[in-house]
Amino acid sequence: MRRAVLCMVLCAVPAVGWASDGGAKAGIDAANRKFEAAVAKGDAAAIAQLYAKDAEIFPPGAPPVKGREAIQKEFAGLVGAFKKITLMTVEVHTMGNLALEVSSWKLEDASGKGPEGKSLVLWKKNGKTWEYFRDMWSGNAPEVPPAAAPATPAPAATPPK
Repeated sequence: MRRAVLCMVLCAVPAVGWASDGGAKAGIDAANRKFEAAVAKGDAAAIAQLYAKDAEIFPPGAPPVKGREAIQKEFAGLVGAFKKITLMTVEVHTMGNLALEVSSWKLEDASGKGPEGKSLVLWKKNGKTWEYFRDMWSGNAPEVPPAAAPATPAPAATPPK
């Protein structure tokens, strides 16, 4: 009997912890599936609507981009080049009406090839909806160093007089 009670308690603890996230994990998963669907449709406007009005994104190698209109413009290039994105949540840490998601992603073009990477997303709860609030990502491939400038030839030596 004691073992049965102990087993029930131990099995219930993770479920209680999961339920105490305020629906963050489920809300984040739902928004991520909408993001994936918008990329498949080539719809940068639908992607932007998943972000809070005061959201900010931090693309790799570029300055921050703030606001839905600017975010839509930023993602227009992504949906033009790629036909699929897979977003995989690794961890979610809730903090009141905010949640931090640690995730990985994979993009695919029409041939099924594309980069992979990781991201940190700070989510904000707006009513019953979780919205992207701060979004930072980077690729897993090493950054290609810029090409070196061609060496300028040394001036020809002038013979002594």
